[in-house]
Amino acid sequence: MKAIPVLILEKWEREQRQEGVANYFRTKDLARRLESSKLVAGFKSKGTSNVGSGLVKMQNARNLINPPLVRYEGGGVFWVNLPSYEVLLQEYRQIYRTRYSKYYTMLFPEEESERERQEKERAKTHDEINNLLTPLEQALRERQQAIERLTEENRDLQDERATLQASARLIADDELRKDCEEFLKRKDTCIDAIRRAGVVLEERLKRTIGGDGEEKFKYGLDLVDYALRKGSGKLVLSENPAEQEGVHMLFRGAVQFVRNPPSHKKLKYDELEARQAVSLIDYLLSLLRQIKTN
Repeated sequence: MKAIPVLILEKWEREQRQEGVANYFRTKDLARRLESSKLVAGFKSKGTSNVGSGLVKMQNARNLINPPLVRYEGGGVFWVNLPSYEVLLQEYRQIYRTRYSKYYTMLFPEEESERERQEKERAKTHDEINNLLTPLEQALRERQQAIERLTEENRDLQDERATLQASARLIADDELRKDCEEFLKRKDTCIDAIRRAGVVLEERLKRTIGGDGEEKFKYGLDLVDYALRKGSGKLVLSENPAEQEGVHMLFRGAVQFVRNPPSHKKLKYDELEARQAVSLIDYLLSLLRQIKTN
């Protein structure tokens, strides 16, 4: 009786799923199908009435009543609710084929032969694919190894670049570096690095002028003008008046825009901005090392 749902599905598929035709079956037809497959020796004349019990038992056991799976029409004819239950019957057929492979082969010998042929074809195709994939896999392994080498080289280059960038951020002036470097390592003390740089610049200007004169009492722009004003300043970088004026303006700008704001306001600087400001002061200090006393 377990084969009945499978045979119902066979009829539905063979008759091209015509509703009202392919979903009706006669118990005598199914009985003859079972006999021809030799799953049963033979039915008595009234025994065929039990053929439909397979679907009825499935309906009752699984509560397939809304909508109903099967309905008896009388005269040995049953109606099966297809296509509504086709998916369920397909699942049933797969389970039957697995659990009762011997009987399934008796019912569908051609299908099993075709399946064996397909499996052989798949195995052959699998071997052919493997033969094709072997050189590809080798090429992929070699490519992966090349990628790993390039990745390692890239890391080395990145490390080298980081080293160069770190070197570029170094402060050349010893005093300035000693006073500012630690402040630059923390975001909340970057402003202190700029303040310290401004103090170093003023002190260096005074020391570069030398002596013990009135420069001691000058700060900020007054000190810059006293030291670098064209024609009257104490320090000369260039004999060219325009260039000397440029140096004067450069120092004035550094004092007005770099040194003064953080000294009088609560400003926020990130490390990059602070390093750029300190680097400007570092450059001005290098100019002071070239200056002649007037």
